[in-house]
Amino acid sequence: MKLNNLSRDVVVVADDFTGANDAGVSLALCGKKVSVAFQTPFTELTDALVLNTDSRALPASEAADKIAALGAEIGEARWLIKKIDSTLRGNVGVETQALKTLSGKQQVIVAPAYPAAGRITLHGKCLVNGIPVNETEFASDPKTPVPSADIADLFTGFKGRVVTVNALEAALAQGTEWLIVDAQTDEALDAIIAAALTCAQMPLLVGSAGLCDALARHLAPVRRKQVLAVVGSMSEIAQRQVALAVREPSASSVFVDVNDVLKGSMADCLAQITQALSAGNHCIVHTCADRDARHHVEQLCLRHQMTRAELGETLCTFLGELTRQALDACAPDALYVSGGDVAMAVANALHAQGFEITGRVARCVPYGKFLGCAWLRPVMTKAGGFGTEETLREVLHFIEERVSD
Repeated sequence: MKLNNLSRDVVVVADDFTGANDAGVSLALCGKKVSVAFQTPFTELTDALVLNTDSRALPASEAADKIAALGAEIGEARWLIKKIDSTLRGNVGVETQALKTLSGKQQVIVAPAYPAAGRITLHGKCLVNGIPVNETEFASDPKTPVPSADIADLFTGFKGRVVTVNALEAALAQGTEWLIVDAQTDEALDAIIAAALTCAQMPLLVGSAGLCDALARHLAPVRRKQVLAVVGSMSEIAQRQVALAVREPSASSVFVDVNDVLKGSMADCLAQITQALSAGNHCIVHTCADRDARHHVEQLCLRHQMTRAELGETLCTFLGELTRQALDACAPDALYVSGGDVAMAVANALHAQGFEITGRVARCVPYGKFLGCAWLRPVMTKAGGFGTEETLREVLHFIEERVSD
């Protein structure tokens, strides 16, 4: 049991099943394995364990006993949350006190706000769509009526402080044992998580799904936005752009050998692209091994008995299909295509019917989206000979910093 507890980053104690699911869903969406337990002991390996005590409507003493019986299930999880109803229904006070005693936590942060559902805390009171909760329908709830909007009234003999988010970190540093925190936005809940991280011992967090969502945002892995760049142009400036961009620690390059193109060998290139994007890197696909490659085109044409036009069309068709398969396999955040013929080949491979222009980046790179096809994410195009050495690197940084697609 001990080893199993150590595998749990997060333990949440909820008082009903739907509340348990509300607490765990955002953690699941950020990549955690989340399990809701109806009974204990619970021995399954999981990142986040949500314990449903089903105690909301029980007499206070029975609810406290249910918490006390959790014992080893609490384990040594870094994050311990008492999930409560955002309208304060149930045995909030006695269950929180029982969990504090069980866990040995020295400090408690109480933040019931759930702004996305219209529930906020202001001056220590719970408001539902701007109205004190005890003046709403929840005051007459058939099973668990709410008699007061004052959160401190939940805790017998409350000896703590009501603070704003801005004052929370200082109050924690002063050792204040019980803190009720006003919060009206998701950003305020994020700030509560940040303040908790400053403590030598993580406080017991008491809140609704809003606070659980804030924790999930903190725990979500940070992922750099990625670009698949397909550079078919053989211009000297395009090659300098590639050479500078691949020096970025976040960028990988894939060289497409024309000899492989003429053999129809795509699997190796596709595997390299997939590997680069799966590793979280930008992937820059290019067809020039060096600056002298453009001077060898005539020799290639003679060797394979093709005209320059036929060689160019074969290469563009290959890059178009390679791009389509790469987008299907990995779905990067944006696509960059350099070279007019290659850009059109990619559009054809994706069965695009047009292009909607949205703006421009790096002074010479229009961006927008293809129309009439399955690829809906940003697309950037650049004429082969345009730009400076910095252009492709600027494009990578632009996508990394975009707030949304």
